[in-house]
Amino acid sequence: STIGPADTLHLSASVSGTPPFNYTWTGTGQFLSGTSMQAMKVSGATSGIYSLVVNNGCGSNGASVNVTVSTGTVRISPRAFLEGPFDGVGLMRDDLRASGSVPLAEPYTSLGYVHVGGGGESTTPAALSVTGNDAVVDWVVVELIPGPLPATVLATQCALIQRDGDVVSTDGISPVTFNAPSGSYNVALRHRNHFGCMTAIPIALSATPVTLDLSSPSVNTYGVNARKTVGSFQVLWAGNVLRDASLQYTGAGNDRDPILIRVGSSTPNNTTAGYFMEDVNMDGVTKYTGAGNDRDPILVNVGSATPNNVRTEQLP
Repeated sequence: STIGPADTLHLSASVSGTPPFNYTWTGTGQFLSGTSMQAMKVSGATSGIYSLVVNNGCGSNGASVNVTVSTGTVRISPRAFLEGPFDGVGLMRDDLRASGSVPLAEPYTSLGYVHVGGGGESTTPAALSVTGNDAVVDWVVVELIPGPLPATVLATQCALIQRDGDVVSTDGISPVTFNAPSGSYNVALRHRNHFGCMTAIPIALSATPVTLDLSSPSVNTYGVNARKTVGSFQVLWAGNVLRDASLQYTGAGNDRDPILIRVGSSTPNNTTAGYFMEDVNMDGVTKYTGAGNDRDPILVNVGSATPNNVRTEQLP
């Protein structure tokens, strides 16, 4: 298990047998709930072995885990376009920011996204007041994944994506920074109602910021058709309203029905303003019918003549 130097270490045990159980944890750092709980949090952890002994009236058993606390920093400057607000020629609309809908706190924790090291990031009113090409469009998640695959996510950071596609830290300026040693990593980018994508091969990262242009056709991504071609750009597929790994217009678990529910199942011509997953084109207004509605992009992306098709997100 690898964590950053400022991260809290989370330890837990799966135990079977006859309760009650007594737990005794050992290791360095401050055990925030003592050392006698089944699940523990440790601040100030250092690299080394963390051990647990569990006993009940029938005997005892133990286990240990080797924890590595990274001592390095890697920085990355991704660039990408979200299909929903993309204008087709190199910029995205910032309607959500302009209407005051982009939240100061990252939205992914409340959506059930499981962070690794990150989570809970927040920005400032000053960062959201910037206009022009560097205006904030929305929050995204950047994932750091050791190569080669298969591998689990090493670290995550919530970041801001701007009109020109730049993905920056919560200050609206700096590269996205991870507490991780220099090395080669796969990098994935996710958005709350678009498909994510990931580099096809690991890229070398270090404390010197590396630019990763996921909007460029010359940058290969994992899987097949992980991004959509719009003009000379590659964009993230829009319409993943349910935040799963499939884009569907019909059938159980489709992405169209939540849009109807948001505006009112019996009032399909209604509209609802605000920061919602169902706002596929990210103009700040959820619409089921009429010009600029949010269900048509889903149909287009599964195939206008093949509405029963299912498009699958290309992430491992």
